[in-house]
Amino acid sequence: MSQSITSRSALERLLALMVRYWACNMTVVHDQGQNWPGFGYTEEEKGTLRAIARKAGSFEFFAWIGLVAVFFMAMIGGIVAAIAYLSLALGGNLNPGAESDTIFYLQISCGMVVCVSIGFPLAMLAASWLLGRLFAVTDVDLPDRATTVHFFGKLVFQITRIAIIVSLGGLVLWLLVPVDSKFWTLSKLVVPLLSPAILVLTAAYYVTVRLRRRALAASSAPEAVAGTSQKSG
Repeated sequence: MSQSITSRSALERLLALMVRYWACNMTVVHDQGQNWPGFGYTEEEKGTLRAIARKAGSFEFFAWIGLVAVFFMAMIGGIVAAIAYLSLALGGNLNPGAESDTIFYLQISCGMVVCVSIGFPLAMLAASWLLGRLFAVTDVDLPDRATTVHFFGKLVFQITRIAIIVSLGGLVLWLLVPVDSKFWTLSKLVVPLLSPAILVLTAAYYVTVRLRRRALAASSAPEAVAGTSQKSG
């Protein structure tokens, strides 16, 4: 008998849902023979993630990706607004050119670190909770407590490590690169323009990966049927 969708505690269920969809996300990457920098897994862990991902449908996974993007963009706006408010509270000025390049860069660096370390995980949690309700995911389709704790703990460690690396990299650039260099001028122009393109390309990548996998499965199915027929004959 399938378990009720509310038989676990709210926190345990939320973390299990996040691990479920993160497993789908990483399985897409691993099936292409690739790894995300900073998000490495052993072969045994990849097999466990793949087993978790099999219990989620393609539409459910794509819905999660879309919701994460929407929530993350909203949280970026909130984080930027909070940093701007804090700057004003400390006596700063939001008028273009009023702040020094050093203060402007500090604001941008803080925003990036907060978005990576807080905004991204919160967006994934919010999307996981909502999809778990909409698709009425039962406990039997979620990873057990030990698996949830292992992969959620590892994900938190990975995100924290990336945030630390981004912080240290930003500090080094701030100390070594002159504020009036072409590097900063180009960054201020390129980064806002590339962000929408990166989002679109990432979404297109996931779609094409799923389409290729379906095409491969469809092409191999007739061969399997033919082999079974020959054996039975």
